[in-house]
Amino acid sequence: MNVLNVGIAILFLMFVGFCLYVAFFRKRLVFSLKDVDMIRTRFAELEKKLHWDPRFVVMEGDKLLHFLFQKLGYKGVLGDSLKRAGRQFSHEQDLWRAHKLRNSLAHELGSEVDIKMARSALKAYKSAFEQCGISFPSHE
Repeated sequence: MNVLNVGIAILFLMFVGFCLYVAFFRKRLVFSLKDVDMIRTRFAELEKKLHWDPRFVVMEGDKLLHFLFQKLGYKGVLGDSLKRAGRQFSHEQDLWRAHKLRNSLAHELGSEVDIKMARSALKAYKSAFEQCGISFPSHE
């Protein structure tokens, strides 16, 4: 009976450890095929619009980033999610710059964005998705 209890305790601890790994340390997500298709399509559209409407590219890219954080299980506004989870991304500061640019465009009168800034923001957004397992076709 004692050996059985020890075995059950070991299995329980292994299960808890696995759950903690999935919840806190796993960077890759399992996106549905529909999600992956939507994400790739939206990024392709943003890349096409980069030269014509850089403001739109930054605003929509930030929405995609918010979608990612929702998939990661973070609730609330994107800034709070970035505070909690940003360190898991290798380009955390680039994500912050992109999000602050979005906030400036959304909240400050006369705020402008050029193509170089929008390209940098889009690159940061895309990198976050790549680190979570979404690959993008090369355009080279």
